Amino acid sequence: MFKLWSESNRDAKKNLKPDLGLRQWGDLSTEEKKLIWKYLELYFFNVEVIISCAHYEISQKYENGNGECYLVEGYYADNIRERINYSVEQMQQLYKAKNYTNTYTRYNTHYNACTDFHKIFTEEDGHAVIELLSHYCIELLYERSQGLLNEESTTDTEFEARKLEWRLNQFNIFANELNDVFGQFGLNIYLTRNGFIPKQDDKIIKNIFEPVLECLSDEKWAEVSKLFSDAFAEFRKSTPNSYSTCITHTVSAIQAYLQILVYGKTGVGDISKLIPIAQNENLIPSDMFTKKVFDTIESVLMRERQEKGDSHPKKEYANERNAKLVLNLAMVFLQHCIQN
Repeated sequence: MFKLWSESNRDAKKNLKPDLGLRQWGDLSTEEKKLIWKYLELYFFNVEVIISCAHYEISQKYENGNGECYLVEGYYADNIRERINYSVEQMQQLYKAKNYTNTYTRYNTHYNACTDFHKIFTEEDGHAVIELLSHYCIELLYERSQGLLNEESTTDTEFEARKLEWRLNQFNIFANELNDVFGQFGLNIYLTRNGFIPKQDDKIIKNIFEPVLECLSDEKWAEVSKLFSDAFAEFRKSTPNSYSTCITHTVSAIQAYLQILVYGKTGVGDISKLIPIAQNENLIPSDMFTKKVFDTIESVLMRERQEKGDSHPKKEYANERNAKLVLNLAMVFLQHCIQN
C-alpha cells in the first residue's frame, strides 16, 4: 500500500500538522478566524457572493416594489438561511445591551443577518461566537425534529432508532467538520449533540463522552441530557461561579439518571441510596470491583459538590480543573452503568 510522506516521516507530520496546544477563541488571530470561516462557509455562506447578491436585491426591490430582500434563489438551501436568521434573531433578543446585531436591528433583512453573523464570528469574543454557533445548532437540530413517518414494517424500537439517526444526520455532518477544523487550530472546545464541551483527549471523547451522550439522546433521559447541557454551558463561561454551577448541574444529572433508572422519574432519592438499590435490582453493575469504583466516584462527586458546588455554602470556588474532573467522573460512571 502506498504511504503518504507524513505517514513514514515523523518530522514531516509534525511540520505539516503542528500541535498548537489548547487555545481559546480569543487566542486566534484575525486571519485564523477568517480562515476557519472559509473552511466552514459551506454551512454558512460565501461573504463575497452575499455582497454581490445584496446589490442584486436592492436593484430588484425597486422594480417589483417589494420591500423584502432575499438572496438570489438557488444560491443555497433555505434551511441554511433559516439557521442564520434564527441565530441572529436570538442574539438580538437575548443580548440587547451588547447590541451584537446592530445592522439587523436597524433593518431586518437576510443580508443584514448575514452581515451581523459574519461580524460576530470574526470580531467578537469567544463567548459570543460559541453562543451564536449554539443557536445555529439548535435550529439545525430543529429542522428534523418532525417529519419522518414509519412507512416501513418496523417495530417501534427500530423506528425510534431510525428516526434518531435521521434527525441527527445533518447535525453530525456539521459537527464532524467543525470539530476537525477547530481541532486543527487547537481550540479548546468540542461540539456534541448536547452542546459544546471542554476539549479532551481524542480517546476520552470518542470512547466515553460521545457514546454516553448518544445514549442520553433517548427521550427517556431528556432531563438528564438537559442538566448536562446546562453543565457544559456553565463550564464555557470560565468563571469561578460558573465552574461551581457546572459541578452542581453535573452531580444533579447523575442523581436524575439514577432516579429515572430506579423509579422511572426524577424527584426521589439521593445518589448514596440510589446506587445500592440499582445494584440490587441489577440495573447497574454490582460486582465487588465496581462497588468500590462507584463508592470512590460517589465520594468524590459529593465532596466536590459540597465544597465547590452551589447546593451548599462553598468552602472555596471551583476552577477549571475541578469542573473537568467532575464532568469526566460523571461520564465514566454513566458509561459503566450503560454498559450493563
